[in-house]
Amino acid sequence: MPRPQVWMLLAHLDDPLVPLVLPTVAWMAADAGALIECYLESRRSGELFAPTGSMVVSGQHHQAWNYVHARAEVRYIVLGAPQVFASSLALMGEVIAAGVEPLAIYRQLLARPGVGQPAGLALLPTAPVAAAGGDVALATYLYPDVCFARRLAVAADCSDHPGLPRAAFHAPAPAGWQQADAVAPGEGPAELTARIANRWRHAARAVAFGDPAAIRSQLAWHCRARRVALWGPRRGMRAQDVRISSYIEDASTANAAAADLAVALDVPAILGRQTCDGDLMAWSRRGLGMEIIDPGRPPLPVVDALPHPWRPGAQTDDGAPDDAQLERWADERRVLSCLLVHSGEIAHNEAMLALCELAERFGTRLGIATCVGRHRTCPQQWELIACARERGGFQGLVEPLLYGNGWGVMAEALCPPDLLAARLRSSLAEIARIAGPGAVPRGHYSFLDTDLETLEAPPPELHRAYADAGLAFEFGIARPGRARVLHRCPGFTALNQTCRTIHSGSPCVRIQDPEDLGTHAGPGPGWMVAALDAPVVAFAPAIWDRGARIAELFRRFGQGTPALPSTIARYAALLARRGLVPVDRQEGAP
Repeated sequence: MPRPQVWMLLAHLDDPLVPLVLPTVAWMAADAGALIECYLESRRSGELFAPTGSMVVSGQHHQAWNYVHARAEVRYIVLGAPQVFASSLALMGEVIAAGVEPLAIYRQLLARPGVGQPAGLALLPTAPVAAAGGDVALATYLYPDVCFARRLAVAADCSDHPGLPRAAFHAPAPAGWQQADAVAPGEGPAELTARIANRWRHAARAVAFGDPAAIRSQLAWHCRARRVALWGPRRGMRAQDVRISSYIEDASTANAAAADLAVALDVPAILGRQTCDGDLMAWSRRGLGMEIIDPGRPPLPVVDALPHPWRPGAQTDDGAPDDAQLERWADERRVLSCLLVHSGEIAHNEAMLALCELAERFGTRLGIATCVGRHRTCPQQWELIACARERGGFQGLVEPLLYGNGWGVMAEALCPPDLLAARLRSSLAEIARIAGPGAVPRGHYSFLDTDLETLEAPPPELHRAYADAGLAFEFGIARPGRARVLHRCPGFTALNQTCRTIHSGSPCVRIQDPEDLGTHAGPGPGWMVAALDAPVVAFAPAIWDRGARIAELFRRFGQGTPALPSTIARYAALLARRGLVPVDRQEGAP
């Protein structure tokens, strides 16, 4: 069976021609039956929400590169003079087009078999365009005018170049966007990007949202998935209007427009980068999650179009204690311990994997938030959670917990329960298709299952949504402190976290230092469960800055009686039946 073909553009992230060349090459690749991808070089910082994203080594760029080449026939389009993979080009694939200006590249590709003629020209600005509130990198958001319309994008400031072959391209006059009528009076980024996106809603299949750096870095993915992209800065709040934190109460000026379009397209999540967590809150009310990305995170998202089913019989619960063992632990008043790891978003894949290796060192048990995207974009490495420790994997140390609606991060407490249950079911079905039934998450970890002013227990409808989706247990952030069962019904148990440390950003209940363990409340028997924010503690800069302190946390959680989340949920149900822990709500027979 022939391998799929990938056309990969190599260029510099800051090259102003990238937003022109990439969407043009995208429709040509589709004509030729190839998947489009890009690798955009830049200086790297590795920080959270970094404009240039993950670092080459710790971000596993070479592994992604080699994986794609093992799975597909790769053809290269070279814009400028890339360096990172320059020595690999002659060894691994074929350069089918190269140049320093768009027309030279287009001529080479238009001569290839299967590539049809363009419908016209699109004149795009290569510099930011003046708009209300400041300049906008408008070309980054205009890719549908090129890719969806099958146009050749050229720089607006060279449209009168004598070498521009309009007649040869069947474009007697410039077609598409022109700089003179791009920005209406009073339009800012939100209005501009919403206008462009809605112009192409009839051809769109999904929605992206993010600042120019985030959108530009993944332009190939957006073209391939036929996403339209929106963005606007935060609205801003008056100090007297902030109840908890502006980061979770403010939102983008383009938030509502992005939600309207995503709901109209009936997608479960928006992909991109939020301006603040208030965006997530607003979208959650509409039933939408967010799959968060960064530049270079993931390094080459075309991996998600190269299916990688796990080995038959894969499972993630090896070595779970039997009921008799749980009874003995209850008699001994044991406190079981586990760390939860936020987040269920693919921008943090590299951090998650670093923490899995740290768990192996100390024998710590982890409940790691996951989503469909992690199974699609991190196939080989994520499968290690279903491989035995004796073989080099993390089975029995790491358990996947579904996060948000399974497709993206969301404030679950704000989502309509019936829609949440439906999205959870569909995400579990997709994960089962990839990982097999033995490796499907059985539990859920909530991003936000409560009101942040009170941290009170969620309404019963939320827990019923989890149970209706087929999940057996849930860890949330409501009522942290004394180990307690928040909700019990036949086949389902909801538990709290036991370290009471509250933060103004996500996740709102988490620990960051060994000293935070002093907030663990309550005597045994019970559990000690706390959450870590994966990128804050495990992106490469954080490892160098604070790695010893995080290692100490893992060492402490590896002592005593470490247990996977599913084991703790069974133990909690046993303790509840014995009357040894508080139970906030009981439905049905105990």
